Amino acid sequence: MHSARELTLPGIVGTAAAVLAAVLTAVGCSTFGWTDRVLLRVPSPDSQMVAVCQEVPQFDGPGFVVRLERPDGTVLRRLYEIGDADGCSEIAWAADGQTLAVLTGHVARLRFIDVAWVLDHPTVETAYWSWRQVSLAGEGQFLLGKGLRFTSRMEVELQLCPYSLDAVRRTGMPACNAPSVTRRLSIPQPIVTGHQVRTAGG
Repeated sequence: MHSARELTLPGIVGTAAAVLAAVLTAVGCSTFGWTDRVLLRVPSPDSQMVAVCQEVPQFDGPGFVVRLERPDGTVLRRLYEIGDADGCSEIAWAADGQTLAVLTGHVARLRFIDVAWVLDHPTVETAYWSWRQVSLAGEGQFLLGKGLRFTSRMEVELQLCPYSLDAVRRTGMPACNAPSVTRRLSIPQPIVTGHQVRTAGG
């Protein structure tokens, strides 16, 4: 079983760039139809908020915006914006609605958002923060993550399986080449740490 590791910049660039290049080689940019489409809408446990991931068209590939909306679709808070290395495969809420986990499946990377903190600090702009992240793939490994869920307030679970970059080049999509294994991990604490506080509009 692979040990979780805190994400480093070389890990982001190396693994994500290799997978993205393989996908683009296989199917070409036009096949993706990069638009401003909404990819995920996941209601909170009390149905008072919706976590949304939306694709943002960019010249060098889609970016992604993750935000909170009210049930009527109005924006409550922007949580973060990020480039094409970190798409949203799955989003999961903690049962108490205070924490979000976002999975980037093709690199088995998790990002955690302290929703309670964000709502308690409405004037702090978090859109360009680098939230706490954990990568479950070691250097040079290609692991696919799926089935993300919270097992407790501070623990998540997902399925992991290896895949071949050659297969991605052929088909355009990662696919498991061995049985999946279940992995549980504790959420790094604190989630909010070391950020320069910048107020919205400031």
